[in-house]
Amino acid sequence: MTFAYVSVLPILLIAALSIPLAVIDIREHRLPNKITYSAIIGSLFATFVTSAATSRWLDFGAGLLAGSITAIIGYLLARFKVIGMGDIKLLIAMHISLAWHAPVLILFSLSLGLGLATLIGLIGLVLGKLGPKSLMPLGPYLLLGFLIIGGIPVAEIITEEALS
Repeated sequence: MTFAYVSVLPILLIAALSIPLAVIDIREHRLPNKITYSAIIGSLFATFVTSAATSRWLDFGAGLLAGSITAIIGYLLARFKVIGMGDIKLLIAMHISLAWHAPVLILFSLSLGLGLATLIGLIGLVLGKLGPKSLMPLGPYLLLGFLIIGGIPVAEIITEEALS
């Protein structure tokens, strides 16, 4: 077993946390700090260990930069009540782990998650289930986008290791 498998640990950690996070967000419209901070720390730790073992420090730097940019932009968005801080902390963990593999995955993950949320919101509006001021939990959609896109590097690494 090589250290390549360690690089998928943050993705698998967030995948493991996705069901409780989605359920809590749907029920309570919040993402608990205990879980989101654990995801951030897990993402940082696993990408650091993998970078140290493989000398891929630029990838670690990409993850740190992506997490930092997400934190800054997210804080500004939260100040204007566009998005909740729980969603921002979840995105930080996701972006650290995706950027380590390929920063462009962040764009695909965000596009998919936000696109799904928009689609469901529009359907809810058309069917009269939601109003223009209705609040929707964003976490489940962000998680779904992450899980679909995060599966790309996981499948790639498992395939590479199986074939080597």
